[in-house]
Amino acid sequence: MPRDKNDYNIAKLQDHDEREWRDLQSDYHRRIYFYVKRHVGNPDAAEDVTSETFLGALRGIERFDERYNIEQYLFGIARKKAIDWLRKSGHETQISPRDDDSSSFFASIPAAGMSPTQLTIVREKIGRQREALVKILREYVGDLWESGDFKRLKTIELVFLRNWKHRPIADTLDYQDEKSVAGVKFRAIRDFQDRLRHRDPNHSLFSKLWE
Repeated sequence: MPRDKNDYNIAKLQDHDEREWRDLQSDYHRRIYFYVKRHVGNPDAAEDVTSETFLGALRGIERFDERYNIEQYLFGIARKKAIDWLRKSGHETQISPRDDDSSSFFASIPAAGMSPTQLTIVREKIGRQREALVKILREYVGDLWESGDFKRLKTIELVFLRNWKHRPIADTLDYQDEKSVAGVKFRAIRDFQDRLRHRDPNHSLFSKLWE
């Protein structure tokens, strides 16, 4: 089961702990690959850049900035590696630093250089994305309420709304350990994704969910 981005032990990564690096690559390889592929286009090149990303992460982990999490660290390296590949290949090298494919459901609005019409289209799409998410969250909460699964409901609130760490949630709600909380979070995210796909049969609103 994938770990939360804040659950990785940076000290272990800096000590080149084999299991910690194996888990990190297992959890993030697919997302990094599709992020890179979206920008470079070439699947083989995307695989090479993805490998270079993890190698760069390994080489640079000693200088890890604690202001960021491991997800931001990896996608920052992937962005730089993708830009390097595009530059060497003679392609357009602009990749927005906000286009990091991190845990947001919504796209950013790259307002610079956009016409008023283009900006209106982007804003309208984001509005529809937010509307869809509000609806599926209402459905999800309603389903938990009707089933009487209040412990799960409290867990979701602490994870997503209050941004608590897994350990305090486990202690407060009497879970066996942090992994149990991570399991609830992981299943909730999968549920959200399934509900959003159901509302996006044409793959036009949440294209990343179909990758």
